[in-house]
Amino acid sequence: MKKISLKKVISIAISLSVLSLAAPTLTSATASASTNTSLTTQAAAKRFVVYFPNWGMYSAAHNSMSVDNIPWDKVTVVNHAFFTVDSTYKLASTDEYADYQATFPHSGGWNPGDLRGHFGEYKYYKSLYPNVKILVSIGGWTRGENFHAMASTAANRATFINSVVSFLKQYPFIDGIDIDWEYPGVNRTAAPGDQYDRGCPGGPEDKQNYTSLMQEIRQAYNNNGLSGKLLTIAAPGGYDKVDLTQPDVYSQYLDWINVMTYDIHGAFENTTNHQSAIYANPNDPSPTSPIDIKNKYNTDYIMKYFVNKYHVPADKLNAGSPFYSRGWKNVDKTTGTNGLFAKASGAPVGNLDDPNNPGGQNSYSQMLQLEKTSGYVKYRDSYSQVPWLYNSSLGIMYTYEDATSAAARCDYVINNGFGGVIAWDISNDDPATGMPLTSTIASKLGIGGIVTPTAPTVPTGLIATAASTSQINVTWGSVSNATSYDLEVDGTVITNVSSPYAHNNLVAGSTHSYRVRAVNSVGTSAWSTAVSAKTATSVTVPAVPTGLSAAAASTSQINVTWSTVSNSTSYDIEVDGAVVTNVTSPYANNNLAASSTHTYRVRAVNSAGASAWSGSVSAKTQASTGISAWAPNTYYAVGALVTYNGITYSCRQAHTSLVGWEPPNVPALWLAQ
Repeated sequence: MKKISLKKVISIAISLSVLSLAAPTLTSATASASTNTSLTTQAAAKRFVVYFPNWGMYSAAHNSMSVDNIPWDKVTVVNHAFFTVDSTYKLASTDEYADYQATFPHSGGWNPGDLRGHFGEYKYYKSLYPNVKILVSIGGWTRGENFHAMASTAANRATFINSVVSFLKQYPFIDGIDIDWEYPGVNRTAAPGDQYDRGCPGGPEDKQNYTSLMQEIRQAYNNNGLSGKLLTIAAPGGYDKVDLTQPDVYSQYLDWINVMTYDIHGAFENTTNHQSAIYANPNDPSPTSPIDIKNKYNTDYIMKYFVNKYHVPADKLNAGSPFYSRGWKNVDKTTGTNGLFAKASGAPVGNLDDPNNPGGQNSYSQMLQLEKTSGYVKYRDSYSQVPWLYNSSLGIMYTYEDATSAAARCDYVINNGFGGVIAWDISNDDPATGMPLTSTIASKLGIGGIVTPTAPTVPTGLIATAASTSQINVTWGSVSNATSYDLEVDGTVITNVSSPYAHNNLVAGSTHSYRVRAVNSVGTSAWSTAVSAKTATSVTVPAVPTGLSAAAASTSQINVTWSTVSNSTSYDIEVDGAVVTNVTSPYANNNLAASSTHTYRVRAVNSAGASAWSGSVSAKTQASTGISAWAPNTYYAVGALVTYNGITYSCRQAHTSLVGWEPPNVPALWLAQ
C-alpha cells in the first residue's frame, strides 16, 4: 500500500493555556444561516484542478482509483501526483509501474509501441477530452528532498529543465508541469516515523533560486517549441511561508498558482480547529504572535494577501479544497464548544493514515459514513463556513470539507474574481453517491455537460529529410486529440507510429514519398498532403568545426565548446596532444591542476572519414583559493570553507563528515558559494 503524501502547511505547534472564550457563533448541521452571504450564481471560465495520486490504484481508502475513474466531464485540469527530482536533478516518476506499466482498460496490449499504465490512460482520455489539461505535479510533501540542491546553481537547474523539455516532447499529451515544492526557504527534516517522508532542505537562497527556476523553465518552453505548455505551482496557505518567496516576480512566468488553503490546523497542535476555514472566526484561540494564525491562517486572508501585497492577478489564483479530514482524539469536553476550540492530544487513525503516524485523515467517502454513525454529531461554524464532526463520548473531533462548504468556497472564488478551485485529492471523493464534492464544485464553477468526442484533424507540418544514404527522417506536428498516427510510405500504410519516424535500410539516391493521418477512438483524419525526399547518394567527409572556445569553469575544470557540423556523427578532441575520440560539445576537461594551461583542437567525424583539425585554443584553470578540499571523517565548524569538484562550499551546520555526505549531496550542511 502506498503512503498518502498529503500536502501540509507547516504550522507552529504552540501549547495554548486554557483561555476563557465567548462561545463561537455556531449552527447545527440543519441550520442554513451564514454571516457571510454569498452569491449563488454559477461562474464562467473557472478552473477546477484535481490532483490524482498515482498510488490511488493500490488503496481501498482511495477507492482503488485509476485514471479511467476520473469524471473527465467535470474537471478542467488533472494534476498527476507525483513525479520527483531525482539525485541527478532530473525529472523522474515515483512509481514507474503505476505510471507506465500497469494494465488499465485503455492501456494494455503487448505491442512494443504501446504506452501502458496511467500515462496510457491519459493519452486515451486526452483524445476524448482535448480541452482538459493534464499536468505532472512534481514534489509534494514527501518527495521534495532535491528541490533545494537542484535550484541552487544554474547548471543544476539546466539539468532539471532539460529533462522536463525531453519529457514533454516524449509525451505530447501532457500539457505541462506543476512545481509542488513544500516549501522554498524552509529547512525541513523528515518527519520521525514516516518511512516515505524524505524531508525538504531549504535556506534563504531559495528565494531568488525559486524565481530563477520559474523564469528559466518558461524560457526553455519558449526556446524549444513548447510555448503552449503550462507552468503552475502549489503555493503555501500560510502568509509567513509566502514571504520567503517572490510572488510579485515569479507569478509573471506562471499560468496559475494553486494555493494550498488546507492543513492549516491538525493534531500537530493541542487545540481543535478548522483545517481549511474560509473566513476567520473571532473566537479562535490561536495565537496572533509571532505568527498571526488566528486572523491570517484562512482562505480569505491568504488569497487576498497574494493580490494586495504581491499584486498577483486574482484570476491566476486557485483556492484549495480538502477532500479529506484531519482529526483529534482525547478531546476535553469541558473546554471549547461541542468539540471545537477544545483541548486535545493526539489523533485518531483515519482510513488514509499510517497507523504509526496518524493524523485523523479520512477520505470524504469515509466521513460520509461517520456522519451516519451513532454518537457523531455534525456542526457548522457560521463564521468560517465549514463543518466539523464530534463524538463527545469517544472524545474525537474531525475537521473537513462537505458539499455545503465546498459550495461556499466556490461562491467565495466567484465573488472575488479568483481563478478557480483545486482539490486534494479526487480519489477521496465518494463514487457511491456520485462524487458529491466533485459534482458540487463542477456545478458551482459552471463545468460539465455531455462532451461528444470528435475525430482528429489532419496533421500539419509534414517534413521528410534525408539523414544519410540509407535513411530519411519524417516529422509532423502533433494533433491534440490524436492517440496515434498512420504513415503511408510509398503507398504502404504503417499504423501506430509517432513523430519523428525513421525510414531506414534504403538505397542510396532513392526517392520516397510520405503522407500521414491522425487516429483516435472516434476514427481517423483525412490524409495530409504528400511530401517526398531522396536519400543521399554518398557520404562526404565533414567540414572542419568552427567556433572552438575553451573557458575555465573552476580550479580543476575547463569547458570546451564548438559549433556542430551538419553531416558529422561524432567528434575527436585533442587535449594537450592526446586525442580523445567520440566526444560531443560541450566537453568538460576535468581533474586538472589549479592555474594550469591546456590546449585543445577538434575535428568532425563520420563514416567517410574525419575533417582536418580546427585551429587550437588554450585556457587556464582558475587559481587556487587556498581552501582545502572536502574530506570525509573531518570535523567542520559553521562557516568553514571547502572545495569539492571545483566549487567552494560554506558549512551551514557543525558536523563530522562521512562518506556520502559530500557537499552537493547534503545542502542542509553545505551552501555553494
